[in-house]
Amino acid sequence: MLLLLTACSGCFEEGDGVEVTVTHEVATPYRDGGPDVVLIVLDTLRADHLSQAGYPLETSPGLDKLAERSVRFENAWAPSPWTVPSTTSILTGQHPLRHQLRKPGDSLSADHNTLAERVRSAGWHTLAWSYNVSIAPRLGHDQGFDQFTRNTGKVLGYPHAGRMTQAAIDWVGAPHKEPSFLYLQPMNCHGPYRVPKSARKNLLGRPPDGHFVYYAGPMHRILKGSMLSARDRVDERYLTSLREQYDTAIRYETDQIGLLIDAMDEAGRLDDALVILTSDHGEELFEHGGFSHGFSLHQEVLRVPLWVKFPNQAAELVISQPVSTVDVTPTILDVLGIADSTLDGRSLLPYLTGGALVPRPLVFDVNWPKRIVAQGVLDGGWKYQRIAHDYQGRRDLEELFDLGADPGELVELSGGEPDRVAAMRTLLDELLAQYKSAPAPVNMFPEMEHDQLEALGYLE
Repeated sequence: MLLLLTACSGCFEEGDGVEVTVTHEVATPYRDGGPDVVLIVLDTLRADHLSQAGYPLETSPGLDKLAERSVRFENAWAPSPWTVPSTTSILTGQHPLRHQLRKPGDSLSADHNTLAERVRSAGWHTLAWSYNVSIAPRLGHDQGFDQFTRNTGKVLGYPHAGRMTQAAIDWVGAPHKEPSFLYLQPMNCHGPYRVPKSARKNLLGRPPDGHFVYYAGPMHRILKGSMLSARDRVDERYLTSLREQYDTAIRYETDQIGLLIDAMDEAGRLDDALVILTSDHGEELFEHGGFSHGFSLHQEVLRVPLWVKFPNQAAELVISQPVSTVDVTPTILDVLGIADSTLDGRSLLPYLTGGALVPRPLVFDVNWPKRIVAQGVLDGGWKYQRIAHDYQGRRDLEELFDLGADPGELVELSGGEPDRVAAMRTLLDELLAQYKSAPAPVNMFPEMEHDQLEALGYLE
């Protein structure tokens, strides 16, 4: 294993972070030909704030070229509301209750056969860039990657997305015969919603209002101090500032992804490529009195974009059937002709040819004792969640929402639907029983940087 420090003095704006690249030597030879695979996980991007989803601001025009030739799943869900469990599910095709990375510091053991390992064994050159400190080599996420580049600076001073997209653009433009698997996870949509000075006016024609400060003021008091009375001090300017900062970060980050898509097109590598764009989770913007993520199972933290541009796809297709980001790995493997019957997810390839999959319930899980311990299920437009306890002090609570009539989950119906609650409770218990034999992970918390996790909001 080789460690390479990469920095470019003068190439990026001040405070743009420091990278380390871990390089693995793998004996398996590369293939001579095959579709490139680009997996883009835009950290903390909720689905409903993209222009293509009807959001009133032009947050994502940079993605138009990709949207025009993608299958876009407008009802895609993450299995958990924060990074470690959800991203690990994207990279393994296993539900968090299967891979068991459910709390800060949990490490992916070598026993897991990751997406990158499968693809690398089939001859693809595998490269990763992750600016989230919780998706990193020390936690086992580099398994199967020839090169894995991570952020080594302060966590809230993460490198800007332009740094990794430029590296990916350089790779795309370089001559090589072997097919590539590129995985990118930028962080700008994650608080504190950092955007380079040169891009802060791109969305609104001015920088976003700075009145909201991430993990300070009411946000800090509500989430960390459980001072729920601080909600009364949240006014419209505060929320407008929050949304402006978040949306400006989306605009910057999606513009950068658009540059990568353009570069692939110009290099003649887009048409044949498999490109997947998604997110690990969304973000609370006070819809239910909260902020950030990892504090609830509401739709604002679980609904994410999931776009799949299959090789040689030329027209857009929009699918409304609920799907999961656990389906990402089996979809990639299916397209590449790599068989695997051990995954929890399902390939989405049938949708490309006008087919469909039999609907099945989606299970959600969060196990964060100082924040929330809860599980839920989505089935037939009904969403049920069972909360053992949460940061608001609520305990032993059941909630039921009719997403067809109430997609924002603003009207809680459990009191008037006892039979449906009982049926959903039974369904959830049956689904949870499938994962009871899953092994416990190794927790690497002693080796994690305490200040980095705390800055991310991953410690109390």
